[in-house]
Amino acid sequence: MFFLKLTQIRYFCKVLSFLFFISSFAQNKETNHKDVNRIPDHIKSFIKKSDSVQEINSLISKTLSEDKDSALAIAYSELFLERGKKEKDYNIQYLSSYQLAYIEYIRSNYLATIKNTLIATEAAEKLKDTSRIIDSNVLLGSAYYLIGAYDNALQPYIRGKELSKTIGSFSYEIICLTNIANSRMKLHRYKDALTSFNLILETLENENDDKFIQYKETYLSSLLGKGKCLTELNESDRAIATYNQGVRLSEENNLLEYKSYFYINFGDIYFKKQEYHKALGFLKEGKDILNNISGGQQTNLYIANFYMSRCYFKLENYQEAISLLNENFSLIGDRMETDKIEDMFQLAIEISKATSNQEQQIFYYDKLQKVIQYKSDKQLKAKDILYEDDLKDFQLENEKLESEKTQNATSKKVILFISIISLGVLFSVFLGYRRKTKIKEQKFLTIIENIHNKKSLDKPKEDITKPEIEDEKAKEILNRLQQMEATHFYLSEDCNLYSTAKLLNTNTTYLSKALNETRKQSFNQYINELRVNYALLKLRDDSVFRSYTIRAVAKELGYKSHTTFIKVFKGKTGVNPAYYINKLERSVDLAV
Repeated sequence: MFFLKLTQIRYFCKVLSFLFFISSFAQNKETNHKDVNRIPDHIKSFIKKSDSVQEINSLISKTLSEDKDSALAIAYSELFLERGKKEKDYNIQYLSSYQLAYIEYIRSNYLATIKNTLIATEAAEKLKDTSRIIDSNVLLGSAYYLIGAYDNALQPYIRGKELSKTIGSFSYEIICLTNIANSRMKLHRYKDALTSFNLILETLENENDDKFIQYKETYLSSLLGKGKCLTELNESDRAIATYNQGVRLSEENNLLEYKSYFYINFGDIYFKKQEYHKALGFLKEGKDILNNISGGQQTNLYIANFYMSRCYFKLENYQEAISLLNENFSLIGDRMETDKIEDMFQLAIEISKATSNQEQQIFYYDKLQKVIQYKSDKQLKAKDILYEDDLKDFQLENEKLESEKTQNATSKKVILFISIISLGVLFSVFLGYRRKTKIKEQKFLTIIENIHNKKSLDKPKEDITKPEIEDEKAKEILNRLQQMEATHFYLSEDCNLYSTAKLLNTNTTYLSKALNETRKQSFNQYINELRVNYALLKLRDDSVFRSYTIRAVAKELGYKSHTTFIKVFKGKTGVNPAYYINKLERSVDLAV
């Protein structure tokens, strides 16, 4: 899929979740706390005391857009947010936190974007301002999208779509529908995404093009998405017809950049049809158009280079293939969120194998692992931000229990009376309860004993390649799988047999067979074992993790359903996760 170029950034932050390179503010992502000291006293006084809230907001916007000083704009916004919290003014909280989220977004600091957008969303909900709620949800979804957390991105996009209907906003609805379609496509839910793209196209065709600022661009991008879905669903003829329509409309509306995107996607189709020379023809033409357009989006140039490299690899022109990839890696630098960067490194590994360059192969494999680890860490940190709310709920629940305990103390006589009446019943079940408790405690002690020698969450399994196997390829796959365990790839909700096989550069049949023959496990059993072992250690060693709700713990481990997690955990250990956490907490209390 190829995306819209960057114009009118504040608008596109709302419209599309796939903006990647914004060079103006991409540097110095971390805010230096000394920037607060740069604020003149009269500006501090203005931000802290002025009744002209919109003037303060305008000052922040001017500092960002005209002065190009994002660090100072952040310092202003943080001071403004501090005031909003102190005064419990939700309007100020929204304006300041949304400014912070927006600035961090264009600086590609997406975790900070998520954190501040959650504050903005909560403030907008308090204000019952539907437009602001939609804005916040779309920006939140966009940040999740850009760190690869596509499941997390869907929820705010869907929320925004539903709210847009309540206020009759056609533009908002199209924005959210577009983002939903692209998220589903990234999740490989091509049928659902195709349905969404068809709905967008149908909706646009039934409306006047003056009703939506980016009508033509959105229509063309939806044709790109529709064609991509059809390609992945092996309906290449329909995809080609869709792209031909897109080329014609691009030419009619003088949107040559889109014409280049359609040509590059033609290259993808003909690559899949194994017509590599024809694919190269379209790719080169698409790349030439981009190079001749002022401000042509870099992301699509990288994708064109990557697709061309695939063709050269199939044609065994390895030098040209690796040259194009190295050109990409040089330009991309450390921007690990770049679209398809994992596929680029995987192809570089394949080329290194084909040319028997082991040193180069190790180099690219190391780069690939760093990208996987980086994205995994980003997604886990994003989840941690969400779980801060769980921690607050946990604290409130404790306060509630303490209050109930105090009230109960004033009613001892009633409690004693009820206890005497119930004594006979309680005694009859006591022995059975005691027996079950002993069994559970023994299981808990067995769990602790079994993990006693496990010192680190990153310690790989030592028996993954046992028993010895003669198949060298299978042995290599399993060794790489063992190395990947240190990246905790299995904690991703998107972890499945297909995605793991892709990372290992093998097919699902071969990976399943290797696991069955060496570990006597299915892929799901293998992943569940890793997740449960991770949970046992993490819960034992991390008091904050123990304070999460069971639902939050399950999501942290990659389970979409907490009931599935409970079932798997109990099946592996014999006890419920809640019991295990409670015993660990009691053990800590006793130790203290």
